[in-house]
Amino acid sequence: MNARIAVIDDEPHIRELLSLALGHHSYTVRCAADGAAGLQLVREWAPDLIVLDVMMPKASGIELLPMLRRITDAPVVMLSARGEVEDKVEGLAHGADDYLSKPFEISELIAHVEAKLRRPHLESRSVLEYEGLSVDLGEHVVERDGRRLDLSPLEYALLVTLLQRPRRVFTREELLDAVWSEADVGTGAVERYISYLRGKVDEGFDRPLIQTVRGAGYTLRA
Repeated sequence: MNARIAVIDDEPHIRELLSLALGHHSYTVRCAADGAAGLQLVREWAPDLIVLDVMMPKASGIELLPMLRRITDAPVVMLSARGEVEDKVEGLAHGADDYLSKPFEISELIAHVEAKLRRPHLESRSVLEYEGLSVDLGEHVVERDGRRLDLSPLEYALLVTLLQRPRRVFTREELLDAVWSEADVGTGAVERYISYLRGKVDEGFDRPLIQTVRGAGYTLRA
């Protein structure tokens, strides 16, 4: 089965160019012209990789990343006319896997796409594991060192978000967006539920896994 690639870009000629080029390399391509359509496409089609433009009207690629990360682990290759190091760092820090500056050679994009698709297929994982802590996504079972943990739905969603990317530091705002979405709550809810989660995941174990990174946020780190 050919890999499926979603292209989210507001520029028609870029969408057309990438459709032709990626299609020529036997990928199946679908396009969306803005963030809302892109989210719907990813949610309904479950692509293997996403090519995402940074500078789009209404919602930028950077703003879209946390919402995409909430529904998929597919690699995200960002495209942007902004090629400064700070821009690349911002994209990667928000969950992108790769970053290409416009203009780019098609052969360069294809090489990046192929490299990302060769990596282990995280999106097919049914069990997330880190240092003895595991979540069976299919059965909704959480265990640490074989001990079953009983989590509330919000605690579970928070843990899955952290466990999808161990050692990555999530800001309170990122966790708020990933778990609570559009609910009318503040970052205090993140702090409160991190505390609940820490009590269930770390209490009784020698090594705490849920870490607070002062001035930055939270991470899962041994």
